[in-house]
Amino acid sequence: MREVYIAGVGLTKVDLTGKVFGNVFDLFQDAYRRACEDASLCEFDAIQVGIMDSEEFENRANIAAKIADRLGLAGVPTVRSETASSTGAAAFHEACYKIRSGCADTVLVVAGERMKMVTTTEATQIMSKTVDPVERRFGFTMPALIALVTQAFFQRQGVSPDRVADVLSRLMHRAHALGADNPLAAFAGRPEPLMNYFDVARNLDVATPLRRKDCSPICDGATAVILTADPQAVRVAGLGAATDTSSLLDREDLHRLGATTRAAGFALAEAGVADVRALEGLVCELHDAFNSLLPIDMIDLGLIDAADVLDALVGPGRGEAPAGDPYANPVTGPRGRLPVNLSGGLKARGHPVGGTGLFQIAELYLQLVGRFPNPRAQVADARAGLAHSIGGPGNNIYVTLIERTDSGRVPDPDVAPPPRTVSRPGERSLPGTLHGKPARIEAATTIHVTAAGGEPIHVALLSVGDRRVFAKLDAPAEPGQDPVTAMAGKRARFLVKDDGDHYFQLMPERWDVAGLLRDIVGKVWRRG
Repeated sequence: MREVYIAGVGLTKVDLTGKVFGNVFDLFQDAYRRACEDASLCEFDAIQVGIMDSEEFENRANIAAKIADRLGLAGVPTVRSETASSTGAAAFHEACYKIRSGCADTVLVVAGERMKMVTTTEATQIMSKTVDPVERRFGFTMPALIALVTQAFFQRQGVSPDRVADVLSRLMHRAHALGADNPLAAFAGRPEPLMNYFDVARNLDVATPLRRKDCSPICDGATAVILTADPQAVRVAGLGAATDTSSLLDREDLHRLGATTRAAGFALAEAGVADVRALEGLVCELHDAFNSLLPIDMIDLGLIDAADVLDALVGPGRGEAPAGDPYANPVTGPRGRLPVNLSGGLKARGHPVGGTGLFQIAELYLQLVGRFPNPRAQVADARAGLAHSIGGPGNNIYVTLIERTDSGRVPDPDVAPPPRTVSRPGERSLPGTLHGKPARIEAATTIHVTAAGGEPIHVALLSVGDRRVFAKLDAPAEPGQDPVTAMAGKRARFLVKDDGDHYFQLMPERWDVAGLLRDIVGKVWRRG
């Protein structure tokens, strides 16, 4: 198996206006031109294109061949990769495999997305098609599914519902403090003070507990990376990928993304890394399309213990204390032992869905060669870069490890990868047979921004015996009330109505005997 090296990269500035690039071809040409200038190499044996949804956003199919033509590379075999929001990383991995196998010596990888020609509502509808049909039936969007994972994560961390917004606001502040200094970021020059998070008129609810400022923006952007078999300053050390079940209902744990851990296991085993925390000069770019994903990613990748992750990102002085300076953070800042998302991450750099995974790899390359676009965030002795990209609601994940060719690290040949497959639950009882059964609420959310529009939906993931199910709250909420904030762990009754829809009713924490007797007496008296 041959080595793969990065010869050069080109990144566009991520655009929030929709006015910079006239079409997707202009977008990809910009990234390609920059990569050719960086590498002085523009002859390729193959092209790998990453774009998630050109059919929906651009109304263009057979996009790979058209991109090759518009880049002036007609004749070069060109293939498209698509794995939802990890598409850019998938394209990079496929290109690496071509060089490793000997099928190609030089491959161009170009990935991105042009999304700003549709409204946010339309973009939500497009992106919701990545959601499993079982979940779409209940109105779930991508933010709503991650909201469930977020609720379960904070419950596991022991963060009370009234403190969740405090943590999320500080994660927002961290991302934008770094992204504001990144000239290529969507939010360059636009830091976000903590107080902005609590401006309810501007920071609207999306899916409890996530709000607008927890979510990455709709934007345009592309990256190009030139790969070669000829030795260069940076090499590809390890590639790992893993899938998970399409629906959250079938996952063993709700508070984490298990495919991240498996993908990391493959990448680290291939690179001969027994302990990722022992890697010297490691810099990370992790998939934080929503603020809450960053701490979850760090735990799932084995970078840090769960008990330490929030302090490592936003410091121990939460509550009334002012937000800390991410540049000065002794763990995750540029001078820390674990620099993370110094680009501003998906939240502040931006998330052009088809290109994000490749953006991360290109940014890490720039760290390793000492040319990061934000000099304040340049890590002094960067030797290795770990990129992590999530496709869909955590069901198609890629992890990439690159390192300086002169790093001097000696791979450990005895690191074993995880098993290739994971067990799935067996046959379970049909929902109809569970009608009226007691249940426990694992996580719940109010979906304020739905794919179809309309009123907010209060929905929960329930454990009913040996089965997990989704169900809607069978009670109207009072105006202005979000009834799901502290619902996790509570008892409920699962109902299947005549139309086949699933509902749940909250059950009292303890029996109110006196109240029950009053109800019985009242009913008897009225009948009499």
